[in-house]
Amino acid sequence: MSTHRPFLKKHLRRLRYHWVCAVAPHTVSASGAPAIDVVIPAIEKDLEVLPLCVEGVRRCVLNPIAEIYLVAPDTDAMRAAARQLRLEFVDERRVIGYGPRDIRCITASGHDRSGWMYQQLLKLSGAVGNSPQFLVIDADHILLRGHTFVTADNRLVMYRSSEYHRPYYEAMKRLIGIPHEEALSYVAHKMIFDRRLLNELRACIESRSDGVPWDKAIIAAADLSGPSPFSEYETFGHFTPSPRKISLPWRQKTLRKGAALPDYITLCSRYSRYMSVTFPDYLKITK
Repeated sequence: MSTHRPFLKKHLRRLRYHWVCAVAPHTVSASGAPAIDVVIPAIEKDLEVLPLCVEGVRRCVLNPIAEIYLVAPDTDAMRAAARQLRLEFVDERRVIGYGPRDIRCITASGHDRSGWMYQQLLKLSGAVGNSPQFLVIDADHILLRGHTFVTADNRLVMYRSSEYHRPYYEAMKRLIGIPHEEALSYVAHKMIFDRRLLNELRACIESRSDGVPWDKAIIAAADLSGPSPFSEYETFGHFTPSPRKISLPWRQKTLRKGAALPDYITLCSRYSRYMSVTFPDYLKITK
């Protein structure tokens, strides 16, 4: 492939994203919509931002919320956070029967991506909660305005970004065989999952992998020549049939962590033009 093609796709995707932002609504009605579970995977480095994430969920998820689960390592700090924030704690090792140290995802440059890949397997397992649909939101992502995730007619509302990372599509095509890449990305720090569709996705992966369990097939399909070889959000979004989903731009702002984080009301006031903000750990300001 020409080295210019990924650059062109990124450029076209950004243009498409800005056009969609200009014409698309911010969200859709949640009137009559079903209740959903919320699942927040986290580790101890996420504890600084986690309270803001939870506040955003409680204020801005327009669907009724059945339960909010914190899926994390079983440590005193994580259990204390769950109690303080009134979350249902789930020991991550009990979700799929093993922990991040039991898989080995080391990139060619020597970076250990086992924990990063492990969280994606937790999400795709669909093993946390009881509602037919559940929202997974990254612990560093904060909703600022109302979001509907499932409509009254049972369509999934997926918020989309302009990201383009070719290895995600290569892994997806190896795993489920979808030949085309949609106009926008499903990588948006959150995703609404449907358990029935997840069952079908895992079965599809296993059938195309000669019966290899879905989680092991995903690990085997990851090209570790680069740092980010697979996306659970991209894969599930592409697998979901078009009639079952509504796509909206995510309209988010990436922020740097400073010495102290603003409170939630300050964030809403300061970034009122956005639907959400994110404090990724790699952008933390250090002295």
